[in-house]
Amino acid sequence: MNINDMLSDDAMLINFESTSKKHILNKLCELAEKKIKINSRNLLESITKREKLGSTAVGNGVAIPHANVSNTDKPYVFVATLVNGLDFNATDDQPVDIIFLLVASDNDDSEHLQALALISRILRNKELTAKLRGCKSKEAALAVISHSIREAA
Repeated sequence: MNINDMLSDDAMLINFESTSKKHILNKLCELAEKKIKINSRNLLESITKREKLGSTAVGNGVAIPHANVSNTDKPYVFVATLVNGLDFNATDDQPVDIIFLLVASDNDDSEHLQALALISRILRNKELTAKLRGCKSKEAALAVISHSIREAA
């Protein structure tokens, strides 16, 4: 499994100004609807339900909301970097300014878990997250992620 297979520059919101957790999750769900033709309201409902079980903020200003949906052929990742961090109820009490939304098929739990583990490993790299925070374009963010993956391999 490779992050580059799940991500593209048309699946990113870079230096996005968001007013709340709900606002950015809604925007990412709308992006998912355009890219993979799923209902954004249903996706947002699934993500919100998951967030109620416990925050998907993993620390260091990073969150990985995720949901399983029908009618997807593979996992997809949607990325947002925010101008200002938002409260995601992180365990380290830090505001979140990098969000990787994972959308995976409800037919394959192992694929969802593999994708989630991969994203978690990638985002533990503080050098990568620092570079992502400095990106001003989708292309630059995709290059930073792709380059970091190649270095780690």
